[in-house]
Order: sequence, then C-alpha cells, then structure tokens
Amino acid sequence: MLEHVIFTESSRNVGGQELQLMQQMAAMQARGTGCTLVCPAGGKVDAAARGRGLAVENAPFRNSLHLPSILTLAALLRRTRAGMVICHSGHDANNAALAARLVRPRPFVLRSRTYLAGRVKPLPYNVLADATMVPSHYLRNALLENPAVRAERIHVVYPGIDFTAIDQRCSEPLPPHVADWLAAGHGPLLLHVAMLRGEKGHLLMLEVLARLQQRWPQLRYLIAGEGEARAAIEARIAELGLQRQVLLAGSVLPASCLFRHADLLVMPSTYEPLGMSQIEALALGVPVVASATGGIPETVSHEHTGLLVAPGDVDAWVAAIDQALSAPAAMRALAQQGAQDVRARFSVEHNLQQILALQADFTRRQAR
Repeated sequence: MLEHVIFTESSRNVGGQELQLMQQMAAMQARGTGCTLVCPAGGKVDAAARGRGLAVENAPFRNSLHLPSILTLAALLRRTRAGMVICHSGHDANNAALAARLVRPRPFVLRSRTYLAGRVKPLPYNVLADATMVPSHYLRNALLENPAVRAERIHVVYPGIDFTAIDQRCSEPLPPHVADWLAAGHGPLLLHVAMLRGEKGHLLMLEVLARLQQRWPQLRYLIAGEGEARAAIEARIAELGLQRQVLLAGSVLPASCLFRHADLLVMPSTYEPLGMSQIEALALGVPVVASATGGIPETVSHEHTGLLVAPGDVDAWVAAIDQALSAPAAMRALAQQGAQDVRARFSVEHNLQQILALQADFTRRQAR
C-alpha cells in the first residue's frame, strides 16, 4: 500500500477539480494512506483544505519553472517517501514533475487534466507526467487530436463523488442570504452551480429567463459560484430588469443544501469536459437540463435521465425549460433513473481503484 501521496494545485480558487482533489485525499486517508496538499498560501484552496482537516503545505508556484517551489516539493517528497504525486494546473504540474526527478526512488507523477484551452503540446503528456487522467472520453479524444500525444499515457478516470456525504449535507441549513431570498418568492427555481466564467452559460440563461417571464412570471434563477464573469452577469441582470428573479449567491460550499430546493438544475455550458453539478443533482433526484456538449452526454442521457439542449441556442433552451417546467412528474421520473445511473458509475471507490491501478502499473514497469 502507498504510504504517502502528494497532491499539488496552483489555482487559488475552488471549483470542481479542487473539490475532487480534496475528495481523493479524504478517500486515500480513509484507506490508511497519508496525503499532503501543496498549494499557494492564502488562497481559497488553502483555506478549504485546512477547513476540512487536510494536511497542507505551501508553495507559490509562480511559474512553470519556479525553483523555490521545486525545492519545497522535492524536500517534501523525500521526507514523506511519497510514492505518487497527483498534480493539476500547469504551473504546479510542471514543478511537480521536475521535483519528482530529484528524488530516489522516483515517485509516479499523475497529472489530472480537466480542461483544455489552446494548442496541445506533447511534452507534458509524453515526458513530464508518467500518465494523465482525464474525466471523459470527450477530453481524451480532444487531446489525441494531436497525433504526437502518446495515447497509452492518456486515461479516462471518471471523478469519484461521495454520495453518502451529499445525502447527509443536502438537509443542512441554507446560508441566511439564500434562505431569505428563497422565502421571499414562490415560483419554480432554476439552480446553476458553476464558476462564473463565460463558457458556463450564465448570460444565456439570463436571456432564457427574460423570454420565459410572460409564461412563468414567478420563475427564479439561483446562481451559486464565484469567478471573473461576475461583473458582466450583474450588469446583464440590471439591463434585463431581473434583479428580483435572480440571486448571485456567491460560493456555497458544499452546494448540496441548494439542490433540495431546485425544480431544475441547469447546465448551459458551451464547453464542459465533464461537469459535476449535474451528476450531484441527478444523484439526489433533481431534474437536469444541460447542454449537449463536451463530456456532458457521458453523464446525462437525453430523454432517459434528463434533457440535453444545443449549447448557445436561446430558442432551444427556452423550449426545453418550458417543457421541463410543464411536466414536473415526467422530469422527476427521468431524474430517478439518473440517480441509479450516476451512483453506479461515479463512486469514490471506483475512482480510487482506477488511480491506484495506474500507480501499480508504473511500479511494475519501473521494477523491470
């Protein structure tokens, strides 16, 4: 059994990948493996991990070749005798790969790639990381569009979700500002849990909401998340006069307490390698309407476990939301089928077994 695993993350914000990282740490610790997260000091990741009682050490990861960060990681690897490093963002992944090469025996370097932007360069996948795990077949295929990337080093590992924790947390109290806002209205609720970035589709949903006002005048839209697009979203809410119908709730962690109040979980992304909130919603029997893009169709089956809609198509989204709100019993039936599906395919144990199998394969190859 692995004695210790080092996780690295250079992002300061908390999104789906960062939550997944903490989930993996907790799962490994429950099996008796020590884990340490290395991340920049003072960020939301640092605070969230410490708040969960996880072991944290800090490194700035100022760039992809930051000598102080590399030396900090190398010293930690020697001290803990870690057999594996799981890295994520570009800066921390490159620093972790270099630090691992300063240590003997060299630990297995597993990169988690959850997002793809720009040109794919083979070096990180073929040389720096021993293996790269991606959350969907969609993202694996996107990486392999560059024929120079070695296919045998790219592995689909579906994220692991602690459904027991979600079941427990969904009944926790709401943040006061959310509870007050919900109590002030009585209409159906659209819930959108995602970082505030352009590709997450918040601006599209505002257009959809405005178009649906005549037929569904009490319809409300709750947005949970933080990010760079907040100002643009706030401005568009004001332009459309939707201040009473929309709440920008900020980051709500964990978000499980929000799901039980939602009539629909919406995920109108234009780009999504997989997505997490729709899986959690289905697990709790909450109906889902999501974009037919990226890895989302690997989690939601159209008209079997939810509804899939063309990304960016306001007319299609208006029609789909109207259909879903008009047939709540049918949507709940789809969500119940979805609950059985996602709980079988996205368990914490299955995720952990896949990761450990990749590490064991590396160890066998090193012993030859």
